[in-house]
Amino acid sequence: MASFRKRGDSWEYRIRYPDRQSGKYKEKTKGGFRTKKEAQLAAADEELKINQFGFAENGDETVEKYFDSWLEVYKKPNVKPITYTLQERNARLNIIPRWGKYRLKDLSRTEYQKWINELREHYSEGTVRRIHSIFNSAINDAIHEFQILRENPIKRIKVPKQVDKSETVKCFTVDQLNKFLQALLVPQKNAKYQHSRQYHAFFTLIARTGLRIGEALALRWDDLDGNMLTINKTLVYPLNSQPYISTPKTKTSGRTIKLDEHTVKVLKKHKLNQKEVILRYENYQASKTGLMFHQHDGRWLRTNVVREYFKEVCKREGLPVLSPHALRHTHAVHLLEAGANIKYVSERLGHTSVKITADTYLHVTRKIEDDALDLYSKYI
Repeated sequence: MASFRKRGDSWEYRIRYPDRQSGKYKEKTKGGFRTKKEAQLAAADEELKINQFGFAENGDETVEKYFDSWLEVYKKPNVKPITYTLQERNARLNIIPRWGKYRLKDLSRTEYQKWINELREHYSEGTVRRIHSIFNSAINDAIHEFQILRENPIKRIKVPKQVDKSETVKCFTVDQLNKFLQALLVPQKNAKYQHSRQYHAFFTLIARTGLRIGEALALRWDDLDGNMLTINKTLVYPLNSQPYISTPKTKTSGRTIKLDEHTVKVLKKHKLNQKEVILRYENYQASKTGLMFHQHDGRWLRTNVVREYFKEVCKREGLPVLSPHALRHTHAVHLLEAGANIKYVSERLGHTSVKITADTYLHVTRKIEDDALDLYSKYI
């Protein structure tokens, strides 16, 4: 609540408010106003800032408390749910454990750079850039939106580059992929739903289209029209929360792609098998969902269960233990190695630019370039 008093020929205001960090009351005073009305207007504006921002002044807020409010109040209502989930997860798992007890004003550029260097020993360049981007965005808001810091100590931080990008792209060879998919057709003893062939269809589809796992899990049968598949949504499965359907990752992620003849046959067999499994196990509710892939009771497949199943098959067959996302890389690499145009591959994967595709699969595109030059040299 603001109070006012006249001192000489000018007016001043005094505002008392509770500090979120200590719980004690603080005061803010400012004078030099010609009239009481001017002081009242200025006080009202300052109270609005205090109530709206809710942060301790002069960077005394801890990083943990600042991030709690910044994410919940200022980011969650203004970004896509999938984006918020990613930001919250990175803050909870990486930023808060290391910096949570620090006050904002105590952030050190040198110490932060050392931390970024340490992260690069455990994460890819892209992952570290995402973590830094979230932290940097939060600090920029502390300066420009909330006026609780004067400068950003972590701007223009250098993220160590990947020396060999080929190391970051893990995928199956053609023989490994065939071995993996073939193993999915062998019924496992004591499996509860051993008559189901859904995982064979699911992983075949990703391996031969390059779909992201969330895009594949969100598919419905009406997304398939002959040999054309429309991708216009993705399934988000937040930690300790209910799954939901969201729009695609980027504008270019929404796309319609053509399926090869083998993939169409696999999906047709899967659709028939899906109906047989529902009848065999009397899970009639599942038949009403229209989902291309689902749990026995009709709910969406759980992302973590799909990943664990994938890894179990890899271990059982003596294959490199990768993740389902490796099948997306596998499809891209096999297309490029087969001679597909990189622009076509980029559009098929839903990348925002050809540059992303070229940079991600640099080792393959370099080989293609070398092969092309060899052909040119022989021609000349």
